[in-house]
Amino acid sequence: MKTTPEEFLALTGYPIFERIKPLIGLLDVKYIRWWSTDVVTTAEIHIVHPTAKHITIGQGSNYSGRTRIAISLKDVAIFEKTYGKLTRKNSKTYVKYDDEGFNMLQLIAGDWDHAISVPDLELILSVDSLLGPSSLSEYERKALVKQRIGHSRFAKAVKERAGNTCQINTNISRNLIASHIKPWTLSKNYEKVDIDNGLCLSPSFDGLFEDGLISFNDDGSIIINDLSESEMSAYGLLGTESIKITTGQSKYLAWHRVNKLKV
Repeated sequence: MKTTPEEFLALTGYPIFERIKPLIGLLDVKYIRWWSTDVVTTAEIHIVHPTAKHITIGQGSNYSGRTRIAISLKDVAIFEKTYGKLTRKNSKTYVKYDDEGFNMLQLIAGDWDHAISVPDLELILSVDSLLGPSSLSEYERKALVKQRIGHSRFAKAVKERAGNTCQINTNISRNLIASHIKPWTLSKNYEKVDIDNGLCLSPSFDGLFEDGLISFNDDGSIIINDLSESEMSAYGLLGTESIKITTGQSKYLAWHRVNKLKV
Protein backbone atom coordinates (compact mmCIF):
# COMPACT_ATOMS: atom_id res chain seq x y z
CA MET A 1 0.00 0.00 0.00
CA LYS A 2 1.38 3.42 -0.93
CA THR A 3 1.00 6.11 1.75
CA THR A 4 2.15 9.62 2.55
CA PRO A 5 4.49 10.14 5.52
CA GLU A 6 1.55 11.55 7.49
CA GLU A 7 -0.57 8.46 6.78
CA PHE A 8 2.32 6.18 7.75
CA LEU A 9 2.85 8.00 11.07
CA ALA A 10 -0.83 7.43 11.87
CA LEU A 11 -0.58 3.63 11.40
CA THR A 12 -0.88 1.56 14.58
CA GLY A 13 -0.52 -2.10 15.44
CA TYR A 14 2.87 -2.69 13.80
CA PRO A 15 5.75 -2.57 16.33
CA ILE A 16 8.44 -2.40 13.64
CA PHE A 17 6.78 0.71 12.22
CA GLU A 18 6.78 2.35 15.66
CA ARG A 19 10.49 1.61 15.81
CA ILE A 20 11.20 3.53 12.59
CA LYS A 21 8.71 6.41 12.80
CA PRO A 22 11.37 8.81 14.20
CA LEU A 23 13.33 8.18 10.98
CA ILE A 24 10.50 9.66 8.93
CA GLY A 25 10.87 13.03 10.63
CA LEU A 26 14.60 13.25 9.89
CA LEU A 27 14.49 12.47 6.17
CA ASP A 28 12.89 14.11 3.15
CA VAL A 29 10.37 11.34 2.43
CA LYS A 30 8.49 11.31 -0.88
CA TYR A 31 6.22 8.36 -0.09
CA ILE A 32 6.20 4.98 1.65
CA ARG A 33 5.07 1.58 0.43
CA TRP A 34 4.20 -0.90 3.15
CA TRP A 35 2.71 -4.36 3.40
CA SER A 36 2.11 -6.99 6.05
CA THR A 37 1.69 -10.76 5.59
CA ASP A 38 1.86 -13.80 7.85
CA VAL A 39 5.62 -13.99 7.36
CA VAL A 40 6.85 -10.40 7.07
CA THR A 41 5.92 -6.77 7.72
CA THR A 42 7.81 -4.32 5.53
CA ALA A 43 8.09 -0.62 4.80
CA GLU A 44 9.85 0.77 1.73
CA ILE A 45 10.71 4.42 2.35
CA HIS A 46 11.42 6.47 -0.80
CA ILE A 47 13.46 9.58 -0.06
CA VAL A 48 15.11 12.63 -1.57
CA HIS A 49 18.75 12.23 -0.55
CA PRO A 50 22.16 12.81 -2.20
CA THR A 51 23.33 9.27 -1.41
CA ALA A 52 20.29 7.00 -1.03
CA LYS A 53 17.20 6.23 -3.11
CA HIS A 54 15.10 4.19 -0.72
CA ILE A 55 15.27 2.20 2.50
CA THR A 56 13.49 -1.12 3.01
CA ILE A 57 12.89 -2.32 6.56
CA GLY A 58 11.22 -5.65 7.26
CA GLN A 59 10.64 -7.95 10.19
CA GLY A 60 9.16 -11.44 10.43
CA SER A 61 9.68 -15.17 10.26
CA ASN A 62 11.15 -14.86 6.76
CA TYR A 63 14.16 -13.28 8.46
CA SER A 64 14.27 -15.69 11.41
CA GLY A 65 12.68 -13.06 13.64
CA ARG A 66 15.37 -10.52 12.79
CA THR A 67 14.91 -7.02 11.38
CA ARG A 68 16.25 -6.72 7.82
CA ILE A 69 17.40 -3.32 6.62
CA ALA A 70 18.31 -2.69 2.97
CA ILE A 71 19.51 0.66 1.61
CA SER A 72 19.39 1.23 -2.13
CA LEU A 73 22.05 3.81 -3.05
CA LYS A 74 22.84 6.31 -5.76
CA ASP A 75 26.45 6.59 -4.58
CA VAL A 76 28.14 3.70 -2.75
CA ALA A 77 31.40 5.50 -1.88
CA ILE A 78 30.63 6.23 1.79
CA PHE A 79 29.23 2.76 2.37
CA GLU A 80 32.23 1.10 0.73
CA LYS A 81 34.54 2.83 3.21
CA THR A 82 32.59 1.42 6.16
CA TYR A 83 31.23 -1.91 4.91
CA GLY A 84 33.47 -2.81 1.97
CA LYS A 85 32.58 -3.30 -1.68
CA LEU A 86 29.50 -5.27 -2.65
CA THR A 87 30.28 -8.66 -4.14
CA ARG A 88 27.26 -8.83 -6.42
CA LYS A 89 27.99 -7.22 -9.78
CA ASN A 90 26.31 -3.82 -10.35
CA SER A 91 24.52 -4.03 -7.00
CA LYS A 92 24.04 -0.79 -5.07
CA THR A 93 22.03 -2.19 -2.16
CA TYR A 94 23.56 -2.86 1.25
CA VAL A 95 21.73 -5.27 3.55
CA LYS A 96 22.28 -5.67 7.30
CA TYR A 97 20.25 -7.10 10.19
CA ASP A 98 19.15 -5.90 13.65
CA ASP A 99 21.49 -3.46 15.42
CA GLU A 100 24.04 -3.53 12.60
CA GLY A 101 21.30 -2.49 10.19
CA PHE A 102 20.07 0.35 12.39
CA ASN A 103 23.66 1.55 12.81
CA MET A 104 24.00 1.51 9.01
CA LEU A 105 21.08 3.92 8.75
CA GLN A 106 23.09 6.55 10.61
CA LEU A 107 25.25 7.02 7.51
CA ILE A 108 22.30 8.71 5.81
CA ALA A 109 20.07 9.84 8.69
CA GLY A 110 22.37 10.67 11.57
CA ASP A 111 21.48 9.53 15.09
CA TRP A 112 17.81 9.10 14.19
CA ASP A 113 17.47 6.19 16.62
CA HIS A 114 17.43 8.55 19.58
CA ALA A 115 15.06 11.09 18.07
CA ILE A 116 11.92 11.62 20.15
CA SER A 117 8.48 12.23 18.67
CA VAL A 118 6.33 15.12 19.87
CA PRO A 119 3.78 12.86 21.68
CA ASP A 120 6.62 11.00 23.42
CA LEU A 121 8.28 14.27 24.43
CA GLU A 122 4.97 15.51 25.83
CA LEU A 123 4.68 12.30 27.87
CA ILE A 124 8.22 12.71 29.22
CA LEU A 125 7.61 16.31 30.24
CA SER A 126 4.26 15.39 31.80
CA VAL A 127 5.63 12.51 33.86
CA ASP A 128 8.80 14.34 34.88
CA SER A 129 6.71 17.25 36.12
CA LEU A 130 4.89 14.86 38.44
CA LEU A 131 8.19 13.62 39.82
CA GLY A 132 9.31 17.14 40.76
CA PRO A 133 8.29 19.17 43.82
CA SER A 134 4.57 18.74 44.40
CA SER A 135 1.87 18.92 47.04
CA LEU A 136 0.81 15.41 46.07
CA SER A 137 1.69 12.49 48.31
CA GLU A 138 4.22 9.90 47.13
CA TYR A 139 1.39 7.40 46.63
CA GLU A 140 -0.63 9.88 44.54
CA ARG A 141 2.36 10.76 42.39
CA LYS A 142 3.21 7.11 41.71
CA ALA A 143 -0.41 6.39 40.82
CA LEU A 144 -0.55 9.30 38.35
CA VAL A 145 2.78 8.36 36.81
CA LYS A 146 1.65 4.76 36.26
CA GLN A 147 -1.63 6.01 34.81
CA ARG A 148 0.02 8.36 32.32
CA ILE A 149 2.63 5.84 31.22
CA GLY A 150 -0.07 3.16 31.08
CA HIS A 151 -2.04 5.16 28.50
CA SER A 152 0.98 6.09 26.39
CA ARG A 153 2.20 4.92 23.00
CA PHE A 154 5.05 3.18 24.83
CA ALA A 155 2.68 1.05 26.91
CA LYS A 156 0.45 0.23 23.96
CA ALA A 157 3.42 -0.87 21.83
CA VAL A 158 4.95 -2.97 24.63
CA LYS A 159 1.66 -4.77 25.21
CA GLU A 160 0.93 -5.31 21.53
CA ARG A 161 4.37 -6.81 20.97
CA ALA A 162 3.64 -9.29 23.76
CA GLY A 163 0.29 -10.21 22.21
CA ASN A 164 -1.52 -8.37 25.02
CA THR A 165 -0.68 -11.13 27.51
CA CYS A 166 1.73 -11.36 30.41
CA GLN A 167 5.10 -12.50 29.11
CA ILE A 168 5.68 -14.81 32.07
CA ASN A 169 2.19 -16.31 32.17
CA THR A 170 0.39 -15.93 28.86
CA ASN A 171 -2.89 -17.01 30.45
CA ILE A 172 -3.03 -13.58 32.09
CA SER A 173 -4.44 -10.88 29.84
CA ARG A 174 -6.05 -8.41 32.28
CA ASN A 175 -4.58 -5.44 34.18
CA LEU A 176 -1.30 -5.72 32.29
CA ILE A 177 1.55 -3.31 33.01
CA ALA A 178 4.16 -2.07 30.55
CA SER A 179 7.02 -2.34 33.00
CA HIS A 180 10.24 -0.40 32.40
CA ILE A 181 13.30 -2.65 32.58
CA LYS A 182 15.57 0.30 33.37
CA PRO A 183 13.46 2.54 35.63
CA TRP A 184 12.02 5.77 34.25
CA THR A 185 13.89 7.98 36.74
CA LEU A 186 17.26 6.47 35.76
CA SER A 187 16.66 6.38 32.01
CA LYS A 188 17.73 8.90 29.38
CA ASN A 189 14.82 10.53 27.57
CA TYR A 190 14.95 8.22 24.56
CA GLU A 191 15.17 5.18 26.88
CA LYS A 192 11.97 6.24 28.64
CA VAL A 193 9.95 5.71 25.45
CA ASP A 194 12.01 2.92 23.87
CA ILE A 195 9.77 -0.15 23.66
CA ASP A 196 12.85 -2.34 24.04
CA ASN A 197 13.00 -0.95 27.59
CA GLY A 198 9.64 -2.54 28.34
CA LEU A 199 8.19 -5.85 29.47
CA CYS A 200 4.49 -6.72 29.53
CA LEU A 201 3.79 -8.20 32.96
CA SER A 202 0.93 -8.79 35.36
CA PRO A 203 0.90 -6.52 38.45
CA SER A 204 2.34 -9.22 40.73
CA PHE A 205 5.23 -10.06 38.38
CA ASP A 206 5.81 -6.37 37.72
CA GLY A 207 6.29 -5.87 41.46
CA LEU A 208 8.76 -8.75 41.69
CA PHE A 209 10.72 -7.43 38.72
CA GLU A 210 10.73 -3.86 40.02
CA ASP A 211 12.01 -5.04 43.42
CA GLY A 212 14.78 -7.08 41.82
CA LEU A 213 13.43 -10.43 43.00
CA ILE A 214 13.27 -11.76 39.46
CA SER A 215 15.11 -10.95 36.23
CA PHE A 216 15.97 -12.63 32.94
CA ASN A 217 19.01 -13.91 31.11
CA ASP A 218 19.67 -12.89 27.50
CA ASP A 219 18.04 -16.13 26.33
CA GLY A 220 14.86 -15.15 28.19
CA SER A 221 15.17 -17.72 31.00
CA ILE A 222 14.01 -16.44 34.36
CA ILE A 223 16.33 -15.69 37.29
CA ILE A 224 14.76 -16.00 40.72
CA ASN A 225 16.33 -14.70 43.93
CA ASP A 226 15.13 -14.31 47.51
CA LEU A 227 11.89 -16.17 46.92
CA SER A 228 11.14 -19.22 49.03
CA GLU A 229 9.45 -22.29 47.61
CA SER A 230 6.19 -21.27 49.25
CA GLU A 231 6.45 -17.77 47.75
CA MET A 232 7.21 -19.20 44.32
CA SER A 233 4.18 -21.43 44.65
CA ALA A 234 2.02 -18.46 45.66
CA TYR A 235 3.11 -16.58 42.53
CA GLY A 236 2.74 -19.66 40.36
CA LEU A 237 6.44 -19.74 39.48
CA LEU A 238 8.32 -22.94 38.69
CA GLY A 239 11.70 -21.40 37.98
CA THR A 240 11.67 -22.77 34.42
CA GLU A 241 9.75 -19.87 32.88
CA SER A 242 11.16 -18.19 29.80
CA ILE A 243 10.15 -15.12 27.82
CA LYS A 244 10.98 -13.92 24.31
CA ILE A 245 13.80 -11.35 24.29
CA THR A 246 14.59 -9.00 21.41
CA THR A 247 18.10 -7.88 20.55
CA GLY A 248 17.35 -4.37 21.78
CA GLN A 249 16.16 -5.58 25.17
CA SER A 250 19.43 -7.32 26.00
CA LYS A 251 21.24 -4.12 27.01
CA TYR A 252 18.42 -3.13 29.35
CA LEU A 253 18.24 -6.57 30.94
CA ALA A 254 22.01 -6.50 31.45
CA TRP A 255 21.53 -3.22 33.33
CA HIS A 256 18.72 -4.74 35.39
CA ARG A 257 20.77 -7.79 36.39
CA VAL A 258 23.66 -5.62 37.54
CA ASN A 259 21.72 -2.84 39.24
CA LYS A 260 18.41 -4.29 40.43
CA LEU A 261 18.72 -8.04 40.80
CA LYS A 262 19.04 -9.05 44.45
CA VAL A 263 21.65 -11.72 44.97
